[in-house]
Amino acid sequence: MLALTKKMEYALIAISYLAERSSRMVSAREIAAAFEMPVALVMNILKTLHHCGLLKSTRGMKGGYRLCEELGKISMHRLIELIEGPVRLTECSPAECESHDPVACKVRHCPISKPIQTLHVRLIGYLKGVRLSDLIPAMRPADGEAECVRAAMSVSPSAGGGAAP
Repeated sequence: MLALTKKMEYALIAISYLAERSSRMVSAREIAAAFEMPVALVMNILKTLHHCGLLKSTRGMKGGYRLCEELGKISMHRLIELIEGPVRLTECSPAECESHDPVACKVRHCPISKPIQTLHVRLIGYLKGVRLSDLIPAMRPADGEAECVRAAMSVSPSAGGGAAP
């Protein structure tokens, strides 16, 4: 099954929350509390996004995070790579084959390698075309609606960490 990880879901939720509160700094604890997410995981996600230049951070009592890049400039592909690493459909993706490592690349002998590579290229192209600004308005909860989002997350049919359809 192809699905977003919980870490990606949390990253999207955090970005949505930050986008809605762009006029002020927001702490990782505030985001985690609003959606009952693990504080440590939210902190790690925000730290990663800060180091990659998507967020500005300020230390101290009134510190926190703020978006510093427009959502329209951030592709879903970029966010996935920042949070999870390279997008791969199979263990032997085109990137491994470029290394010409016979152990890493089994594609030369695989009967479905060409169709999988075609699918991989199309998926990457699609993800590069989807901007966070395309997703965030539909996801953004208004103040006080965090409860609804938490409830929707807890009813997710994919208990294995994937995203609900």
